[in-house]
Amino acid sequence: MPAPANMSKLGHMNGSRESEALSLPDWAHQLGRQGYRIFVSLVENYFRDRNMAIVIDHTKGVIRTQNGPLAFNGTLGLQNIAQACRQADRDQWRDLITAHFDSIFQVSGNDSALYIDPSDFEHIKHLLRARLYPVDILNHAVDVVHRPGPEGTIEALVLDLPTTVRTVSQSETQGWSLSVSEALDFGRENLRRSSALTQGILSLDRGAHLKVFSGDHFYAATHALFLDRYLPSDLPHGALVAIPRRDVLIVHDIHNMGVMEAAIPMLELIVSIHREGPGSLSPYLYWWRNGYFTVLPYEIDEDILTLAPTDEFIDMLDELGHVANMS
Repeated sequence: MPAPANMSKLGHMNGSRESEALSLPDWAHQLGRQGYRIFVSLVENYFRDRNMAIVIDHTKGVIRTQNGPLAFNGTLGLQNIAQACRQADRDQWRDLITAHFDSIFQVSGNDSALYIDPSDFEHIKHLLRARLYPVDILNHAVDVVHRPGPEGTIEALVLDLPTTVRTVSQSETQGWSLSVSEALDFGRENLRRSSALTQGILSLDRGAHLKVFSGDHFYAATHALFLDRYLPSDLPHGALVAIPRRDVLIVHDIHNMGVMEAAIPMLELIVSIHREGPGSLSPYLYWWRNGYFTVLPYEIDEDILTLAPTDEFIDMLDELGHVANMS
C-alpha cells in the first residue's frame, strides 16, 4: 500500500530521498528546513540499522513501526526528541536520537519495554502511574486508558519502567477487575506515594512570587492532579497554576491583589517554556479552586501578552480589592 500524502515509508525504500522533498511541519518548525532534513535522516537511519520498517507521519510528528525484531505495531512521538535536538549541537543529534529510542525499547538486558504484558494486574500494579499528556496524543493513541485532565490535557495510565514510560491500552486491561476510573485512581495514588516535588521560589516585582516545583522529569507536572498537597490549607481564592512542560509545575497562591502582579510573568513563562520543550504539555494559565481547573484566556499580539479573565475571576478580584480598601 502506498504511503499517504505527507508521509514517508522506510523499509526497502530510500526514505532519505523522500525526506528532502518534505515541507516543514509546525511541530518541527524551530529545527529549520535543513535541520529537519538532517533530523529525519538520522531517525530513519536508526530504524534502518535495526531492520525495522517504519512510516513517518510528518504532519502529526509520529512514527508507526510496521515490522522488525521487536514485532511491535505501535506509535512513537517525535516532537520531544526534536525539541531536545534543537537545544543541542548537530554533531550530538545522532547520539541523542539513539539514546532516546534505545531508552524506549530497552528496559534491562534484552527485555523490551514493548514486550511487557500488563494483562496480569497483580504482576504490574506496582508499576502503574497516572501521567498528564497533551490531549492531541489521542490523535495517534486512541486506545490509551485515559480521562480528561485540566483543559488541553488527558490523564493517562502508564507503566513506570526503569528507563522509560509506557502507556497502557484499554485492550490490555480487559482482564482487570477495575473500571477506567478506578485504574486511574490507582495510578494517581501510586504517583502520589512514590515521590514529592522540590519547591523553589521565583521572586517577582512588587513583592509577588511564584512557586516553581520540580522533580521526576516525566511526572512533575502531573502532581497538579493532587495540588492540595503543595498548597496552604486556608486558600479560599485558590491559586494560579501552570503546567507548560511535563517536568515543571508553577503555582501562585492567591491571597490578595498581588495575583495581578504574578499573572503576566506566569504567562510569559508558560509561553516560553511550552514553546521551548522538550515535553511540552499545556499552553494554558489555570485558576485552581477546590480541585477544579478553569482556563484564564490570554492573547498574544506582536509578543504582547494580555490576560482576558473570566467574569468569575473578575468577581474574585473585585472581592480582593474590596478587602484591600477596607484594611
